[in-house]
Amino acid sequence: MLKTAILATLLAAGTAVYATGPEKVTTVIFVNAAEEEATPSAGLSEEGRDQTRLFTEALRHIDVAAIYTIYVNKAVQTVAPLSELRQLHPVYYWVTRDEETRDCVLDCIVKKNKGKTIVICGNPENIPAMARSLGVKAKSIRTLYDKGSGQFLIVEVHGNNNAVAQKLNMNIQKKV
Repeated sequence: MLKTAILATLLAAGTAVYATGPEKVTTVIFVNAAEEEATPSAGLSEEGRDQTRLFTEALRHIDVAAIYTIYVNKAVQTVAPLSELRQLHPVYYWVTRDEETRDCVLDCIVKKNKGKTIVICGNPENIPAMARSLGVKAKSIRTLYDKGSGQFLIVEVHGNNNAVAQKLNMNIQKKV
């Protein structure tokens, strides 16, 4: 079900681009770093490993052009299976509290990958600000985005500070 939702979202983005002309839509898949053990140095918890597995499986058939992550153990471990599957080395980016610097870094990432699908893994506190920077309205983020681990947000950047977001939860396929 999760794969179907992601594929439908990406297909809809592709169809819209094809119908409207040469505009290239960049799809940014923001993912929260997976849940870690109580002692962060211990790595991901069992739940976190499940979240990572589900995330990787959901993106198995998506053409991911680049993977970006903060240099924090749980974030690196979250994208490691996808990196191996895609044979892509993750690119590390620095999270800063300075809005102008953060927006500049994100703008460079999106421009470099124009028309492609990329993954950006980070802490849940930073993803809403990054989505707003891409043009997602603050009200949309509040209703779509949950800061818990195991969440991801797909943002389609259409240019001219116009973006559409959709929330997906890695836990919807979780075994009972």
